[in-house]
Amino acid sequence: MSDMPHRIAIGSCSHPRLPQPLWKPIAARRPVAFIWGGDSVYADGFVGLNWTAVDFSSVSSWTFPPPSVHVEATPEVLRSWYEEQWSVDDYRNFVMGWNEEGNNASSSSLIDEDSTVHAGVVQHRPIIYGLIDDHDYGMNNGDVSYQHKNESNVAFVDFLYSGDADDDRECTVEEKHTCEAEIKTRGRQKSNDPMYRRSLQGKGVYGVQLFDFSRRSTEQYTTTTNGVVWGGGYWVPDDIAKIDPDAIIRIDSDVPQYSTTHSVAIFALDVRSNKSPWPKGKVDTRALDFLGKHQWEWLRMALNNSHATVNIIMSGLQIHPDRFPADGNVLEEWSKFPEARQLLYDTVLNSGVNSPIFVSGDVHMAQIMRRDCVKSSHIDDNKDSNEQQWNMTRTRPLVEITTSGMTHSWGTSFSSQVKNHRWPLKPYAYFVSKTFMTIAHYIVPMFDIVIKSTDATVKDEDDRGGLYGMQYYLGLNFAEFEFDFSDSEKKNVGGSLTVRIFGEEVDGPPKLEMRYTFDELSGSGSFPGTSARMPHDFLIGRHLQDVGKESLQTKNDGWICVPHRGFASMYHEYASMVIMITTFCVLFFLPHGVLILILIYAWQQLSKRRTNNTFHVNGHHYLNGSSVRTPTVMKNVNGFR
Repeated sequence: MSDMPHRIAIGSCSHPRLPQPLWKPIAARRPVAFIWGGDSVYADGFVGLNWTAVDFSSVSSWTFPPPSVHVEATPEVLRSWYEEQWSVDDYRNFVMGWNEEGNNASSSSLIDEDSTVHAGVVQHRPIIYGLIDDHDYGMNNGDVSYQHKNESNVAFVDFLYSGDADDDRECTVEEKHTCEAEIKTRGRQKSNDPMYRRSLQGKGVYGVQLFDFSRRSTEQYTTTTNGVVWGGGYWVPDDIAKIDPDAIIRIDSDVPQYSTTHSVAIFALDVRSNKSPWPKGKVDTRALDFLGKHQWEWLRMALNNSHATVNIIMSGLQIHPDRFPADGNVLEEWSKFPEARQLLYDTVLNSGVNSPIFVSGDVHMAQIMRRDCVKSSHIDDNKDSNEQQWNMTRTRPLVEITTSGMTHSWGTSFSSQVKNHRWPLKPYAYFVSKTFMTIAHYIVPMFDIVIKSTDATVKDEDDRGGLYGMQYYLGLNFAEFEFDFSDSEKKNVGGSLTVRIFGEEVDGPPKLEMRYTFDELSGSGSFPGTSARMPHDFLIGRHLQDVGKESLQTKNDGWICVPHRGFASMYHEYASMVIMITTFCVLFFLPHGVLILILIYAWQQLSKRRTNNTFHVNGHHYLNGSSVRTPTVMKNVNGFR
């Protein structure tokens, strides 16, 4: 089998009891890894909407639509859901990989039930990695208060290693002379994964994986004694990558043992296990956090250790958007904790990593977004500063790819409840869901979403497609990241990354597609499409940033990141709120009212018809041609007759 393409697939929001049509197109693309972006199962139980939480007392604290109410999952329930997902044939077949002829390995008679490959057989398996969000965490809008968070963390890592054989033996400091050689023969093992060890310690589930695309499947450390080639032969074990601080046993040299021009690092963040609960009443966001002290320190060290060509930072929640409503229990995103988001921007940009790019899930649709950033110290509060000085200020782009909705999305039904995907609710649920979110993308000022007509950078003659205009897609989807390192030779731009959003069709064209050079993502090359007003929008960004002065970063070290198409006016924001609330009421409540009116009208017509069909003749009632004798008593004013 030839070397696998330089591709990584990412997806999120998958319900085991809904149809899962995406695993076949994912497998057809032959990615070296699949990364779960959150909500790999839906373990918590939906029980209704909390209408008592609706609040219109002030614009800044509007709570509408009402937040949902869920029952938290127990450890036993969590593991049963993971087992149900593992029992999905197409998913299990993809995880078990392919043999040298390209046939599915799980159906081969050359593999035992314990996943051991027979001697002489080579099995190519994708790396399965990822992060948790609230529903596979076990608690809707989950946070540090979840009583089963430690058990949840361990169960998730066990799920990532489903189908893998593991002797559960860890390499300790005492084994440092033999540990590295042993790992080379054992290959990928859960017990050697720092994410697994952190989950056992109750710190959360976060980590980093490295792929070196200059390697080949013949490299010693990628082929195990049982004949499994991990990640197309490109996967690099943690002790060799030396990016994860908790995986570094010893440092032999400052020189990376992997290519710094053909490598990709994927950082998976845990935004649940250490997340601050959303407070009741007046919200002071300065004390609110997503990652926790230990994970922040880990992220800084890991980014500083990375020499990878491209660095993908993944979060279960969206990072760039700042959407209505403001209530963090209705809509979760990093902007609800502005100081934490600012710290994330500062940490990533100040680390100096090459080609950073964000990936998120959660929202049941795909979006390609971008913010442009400048050093806070480069922005002069004097609006009358020399115009030439403003024009010379170089912005640094931060691109975010959201891919969410593997079994349910706004293009079908945004709800994960199975009943909304079956008759009789399916037609209504699908119509309301798609109509509402389509209107939202044209009414709500989402100025961070990329418009391809102005942001497309490279378009080859063999470009397979992808929609132009606003880059969003509401259907079922997964993302593919394809890396072209040969560009450095033919275009002198240091390589490029092509991001594609695919739908359900096997071998179908992408729904969205954007291509960025590594130089553009690193901020060392010109980046087309910026329309944020300099300095107006960046001064607004400075003002919003000043709210969080107590952030761990100083003002001079901080960055100002604004939507690449600028900020919307206050009137636009308020008008869009009113329109969307009206749209919600019309779509969700009007059909119910119409149904009630139809029933009332039908009852009235039936009653009227019954009345018109009943008449009296000589003391008899006649109804539909039949007669019924009705006894009558006639009284005379003078007595009885």
